[in-house]
Amino acid sequence: MIYRIVVMELLLLMAGSHETLAEPIPECQKLQGPKKVLAEKILSSQYPYDCCDSTIAKCLKNEKVCALAWRLARDVCRRVEKGQDEKKILRSLSKRARSMMTGGKTFSIDIEKTPYAGPKDARVTVVEYACPRCPFCSKITPVVHEAVTTGPLKDKIRLVFKTFPLKSHKNSKEAGLAFVAAARLGKFWEFMRYSYAHFDSFCTKLQSQWAEAVGMDKARFESLVKDPGVRKELVNNVKEGLRNKVEATPTFFINGRRYVGDLDTDELQDVFEEEYDRVTGKQFR
Repeated sequence: MIYRIVVMELLLLMAGSHETLAEPIPECQKLQGPKKVLAEKILSSQYPYDCCDSTIAKCLKNEKVCALAWRLARDVCRRVEKGQDEKKILRSLSKRARSMMTGGKTFSIDIEKTPYAGPKDARVTVVEYACPRCPFCSKITPVVHEAVTTGPLKDKIRLVFKTFPLKSHKNSKEAGLAFVAAARLGKFWEFMRYSYAHFDSFCTKLQSQWAEAVGMDKARFESLVKDPGVRKELVNNVKEGLRNKVEATPTFFINGRRYVGDLDTDELQDVFEEEYDRVTGKQFR
């Protein structure tokens, strides 16, 4: 009986927090039973790392809702819905906080001649070090690129791509040279998307055909792949990545800060928007 009373009190607390929001949080509203109880337990015990000094649940009840608290609530409820346990969710929140809190170490990254998507003068620059033969990169990079060019991050984020071949991935050097060559010919994003879309059928002999398929001159592309300058640029990318403690791909940096949180497309988009809110002074919803 006591357990049922506690559960009902927690459910009522969550319901009350939704009533005072300027707009509802669908990810939280659809939770039922034990999942709803777990989400409320976490929201009632964890604090945002900026914007509001109360627990996330209490911050959501304020007349002016802290934008970060709203984002963290969405994150928590999304994770609960996926079946993550309390320990994993708390660990993920901690990694997100370490990534996004200002005042930490920033890294030096040369982006002058590196392919980018989005506005050159964007307030938020996201740098991705990625291996052309990384299976996970082939899934996540096109999604992030689409969000920046035509999706919810459009006109907010500049996405910079640093080709970083990993020795553990077969043919990564050859594929990396092709990526740099495509950038020299102004067709990087087209070639990157085509290469990742055909990831499982990769063959070094096919790269020239892929280059031609996205509008590059085949002979010029083949010449650049063998160009010492292209090779040097790729080597410099790797050296820079190693200096910046890049050990796996993809690795993201947000305005120079290394992101150590979960590599989930929903969370990545959310933290990029969080940074945009911060630099543009949007503290409240």
